[in-house]
Amino acid sequence: MTTWRIFVTSSKFSACGAVLLALTLIAMAWTVSGQQVKRFSGNGAPRIRRAMPADAALVAQHRFLEMFARAYFPGRTGQLLIVPREGDFITRPDPNVAYMHGSPWAYDVSIPLMFAGPAVKTGAYSIPAVQQDVAPTLAAALGVKMPPTVTGRVLPVLRTGFARPKVVMLIVLDGMRRDYFDRYAAFMPTLTALRRRSAWFTQPQVNFLPTNTAVGHSTISTGTDPRVHGITGVSVYDFVNRRQHDLFAGAMPQDLMALTLADVWQLGTSGRAIILAQGSIDRAATPLAGHGACQLNGAPVVLASYDQQTGNWHTNSNCFRLPPYLKERNARTLWPTDGEWMGHRVDSTAAVRYSALFPAFEADAMTTMIEREPVGEDNVADLILLNYKGADFVGHKYGPDSNELRVTLGEMDRHLARMLSALEAKVGNNYLLAVTADHGMPPEPSSPDRRHFAPSIVDLLHEKFDPAVRKLIMSFEPENGQIFVDEDRLSYLGLTLRDLARFLKSQPFLFAVFTNDDVRRAANATKPVTSTRTHSKYK
Repeated sequence: MTTWRIFVTSSKFSACGAVLLALTLIAMAWTVSGQQVKRFSGNGAPRIRRAMPADAALVAQHRFLEMFARAYFPGRTGQLLIVPREGDFITRPDPNVAYMHGSPWAYDVSIPLMFAGPAVKTGAYSIPAVQQDVAPTLAAALGVKMPPTVTGRVLPVLRTGFARPKVVMLIVLDGMRRDYFDRYAAFMPTLTALRRRSAWFTQPQVNFLPTNTAVGHSTISTGTDPRVHGITGVSVYDFVNRRQHDLFAGAMPQDLMALTLADVWQLGTSGRAIILAQGSIDRAATPLAGHGACQLNGAPVVLASYDQQTGNWHTNSNCFRLPPYLKERNARTLWPTDGEWMGHRVDSTAAVRYSALFPAFEADAMTTMIEREPVGEDNVADLILLNYKGADFVGHKYGPDSNELRVTLGEMDRHLARMLSALEAKVGNNYLLAVTADHGMPPEPSSPDRRHFAPSIVDLLHEKFDPAVRKLIMSFEPENGQIFVDEDRLSYLGLTLRDLARFLKSQPFLFAVFTNDDVRRAANATKPVTSTRTHSKYK
């Protein structure tokens, strides 16, 4: 028997909104059959694959449209939005990203979430939880409220009458699937012990598309949907200047359109709180740090972001500060004299990230900051925010089932214990720890032709619709799930986005294709209000 897995998280739609969504799906003329017999692949060979039953497919398409709608932002969302079939994924022809997330399937949306500390009611919580709930919950622990832009809620994990902790620490385990906590528990004793004494959520999920680092970290840090904070991918296309715009490049926070937890706490304490943010790529570190001094009445909080070109920690000094004791640290010290790890060359400041050697460099920086900054030394609670990226780097290159990932998770866990020991040396157990992830990672595909490459899809569209000039498609980064189309050229060619969508939907490796208009209509159908659902009793 085949079980079709449809993952649903709650949202609020108006009655007319539901009708609009239904009409949108009907208008898109989905074709769902018992078999798919045409497939775009390198050799053009037909392939038969059993498809999802029609009713289940319609439910899934409705859900995925809603997920894209939750991330719709005018001027930033692409013209075509795509979902690969479950088990297929789209990546770049780069050995460092042999596996690519971004989809709504369970392997990409099922993430861990736990809270630990004296202020927390421990236990397993079976109620729904999403990334938007993290910042409001941590803000409540600090004794403040997030601004009305939030769409998340305070999760019922805090004890009645709890004392505010001296430190709140948030760790985002980049690319960490929830099932790793079961599959690799024996190799992660620190995280396993934390899980046992935490408020552990059994079914947290990402409820928007795409599932990637920039969108996930921005959602976690702001407590709101991407349609509010404006980060809709790792990049967008700038049609005015005719170039790709990488979000948060150079640790620039200006594209983030909502206040973060760090912003709220910095402003709420008039800059007296110690706020430390660290990450191993700008698009993860920057949204955790917030806007720093690049906002009215802001102050330059600490932001240390890894520079893969130099191997140093860097920052954007206009908005943030980098402690001088981190400036001379370099990742070139990580690899052995033969330049190898588990038989792989890692002798560059970019390549070493894809190994279990790199977590030591991340932990060294965070441990040093905890030890040398005045964390926990006054009556103002401090905030520590860490993007811990080893599982993502190694998962991209070697996959979730690899020995390389198993070893890396073990090293991440070992160095996590060191960071927590440094914190406990400062404040004892008087801290609240939150652990979650930004997205997951797909497994090894069942056959090589289920791994697809973004340039081939661009070529496919150009060969069909613009063979002479080949300038119809402006940009397609696979983890964004969005194709940016030159609509002036589209009009010149006498085409519509629906023509392109219809053609893409005929490719059996794609499960759903939406146009920008489809997603815009679905976004307009939603009620932009914060959820006030009654909390279920925890277990």
